[in-house]
Amino acid sequence: MNSMSDVALNECVAELRAACRRPIDEPALERLLDALRPNFRQILDRPEGKAHWTDYGQHMRDNGRHLGALADFFSYQTDADVVGDSQLIQAFAMVEAACRVGAPAASEPQNAVGAAAERRST
Repeated sequence: MNSMSDVALNECVAELRAACRRPIDEPALERLLDALRPNFRQILDRPEGKAHWTDYGQHMRDNGRHLGALADFFSYQTDADVVGDSQLIQAFAMVEAACRVGAPAASEPQNAVGAAAERRST
């Protein structure tokens, strides 16, 4: 059985892919997801996680769609044939604040953009 965070992340990625017209570099996407996964787990893999997803899931899916559209736009802007790390990070930077909406007050979301950029540079 998939965890609530896995289900949520998969739904958000499906929206991202639907909004992006260009192919996405899979390792680049996986690096971004690796940075986001701990926050999804912290928020959704707890007893009240399913209710939290019910309340905020549409907003999160919308953020995934915005992320995909922006990443596609940044690829277009740089004449890139494939969406890569740079475009995904730029796009995420624009929706980062929105991605935190609904997080419990006690949680401290990681800086996914910084984490993804750090992984890319190593």
